[in-house]
Amino acid sequence: MNVNGIGATGYPAAGYETRRTERNVAGGKFADAINKAAPKKETNAFRPESSNEVMQAWDKALAETGVNPFPMNRISTALVLHVESGQQGLSSTFLGDSTGSAKSMAEKIIHRLENPLTPAENPDFAGQELIFYKKFLEFLG
Repeated sequence: MNVNGIGATGYPAAGYETRRTERNVAGGKFADAINKAAPKKETNAFRPESSNEVMQAWDKALAETGVNPFPMNRISTALVLHVESGQQGLSSTFLGDSTGSAKSMAEKIIHRLENPLTPAENPDFAGQELIFYKKFLEFLG
């Protein structure tokens, strides 16, 4: 109820709205300051685990290509291969624990990307994946 510009709580309605807006703006500025101060998370939501040498090659490929092989809105070729092999979910150790196993997995992914069983649903992403895994394989040596 609003009588003579004063709301039910006893505050002028316009003043209440102004104060609420001020609090929202101040809260937003506080949240922005916290987000700026927080350490930046990697853009890659899924980061595999493997030997140090393999992970260095992975990080170099990420940095050089700027391609996230596991975006949240796409099904990656690595995930498809993993599911086809009958395993439940993509484990974080899909590259294996050695350079040899990582090379083998990268070669399988590259082969699948170059010789798809069906046309890629998103050819642009498939092309980006191919670039990433070729660079990754190159860095593995």
